[in-house]
Amino acid sequence: MSTLLLRMRAPMMSWGDHSRFTIRDSRREPTKSAVIGLLCAALGRPRWEPVDDLASLTMGVRVNQEGVMQCDYHTIMDGIKSSGGKGDTVLSDRYYVADADYLVGLEGDPAKLVELDAALQAPRWQLYFGRKSFVPSRPVHILNGIKDTPLEESLKKHPYELKTAKHKPPEKPLRYLLEVPDSLDVRQDVPIDWKMRLFGSRCVKPAFHLVEEVCIFQS
Repeated sequence: MSTLLLRMRAPMMSWGDHSRFTIRDSRREPTKSAVIGLLCAALGRPRWEPVDDLASLTMGVRVNQEGVMQCDYHTIMDGIKSSGGKGDTVLSDRYYVADADYLVGLEGDPAKLVELDAALQAPRWQLYFGRKSFVPSRPVHILNGIKDTPLEESLKKHPYELKTAKHKPPEKPLRYLLEVPDSLDVRQDVPIDWKMRLFGSRCVKPAFHLVEEVCIFQS
């Protein structure tokens, strides 16, 4: 199997997986539904088309920098009721992760990964991380980002990017979150039908590895 690597870095990102009504949650790392949504935007694939080919890819995340959880307090005035009348003011709490940095890996069919890599170089639609205003601060596409190695090995071996030569690599092991056949950590974030908002489940497990190689930021 081959692995495609993606860079996800921005001042603000939101990774909701069980938001309901006025509480918009966020996980501390990208959800599979968010990554697949981003790939659909790159491909120009509308919401009514199936995503089975993307959902079948095995996903892993290396957390290069743990973000800080933040919350926005929102008010929506002059809402509309289901009956068509004027509604009351709606209050909502919307969570997001600030100043995080992730390396995402997708393992699967090499031909499909080549197609996705090309789409990320020239995306059809705007790429964003959970909300349209949360745009990448660095390119999502990674030069030579397709690796002929398994998922976890590809994530481990990819160089940790230093912002400048003055910065130092982390001294503690980085946190990884890897998709596995079975575990006690079950995530309901595999899209089945975007229009009906139907999602399947997957299992993940954590792992920790020290940085093996560093480099200055590469495009």
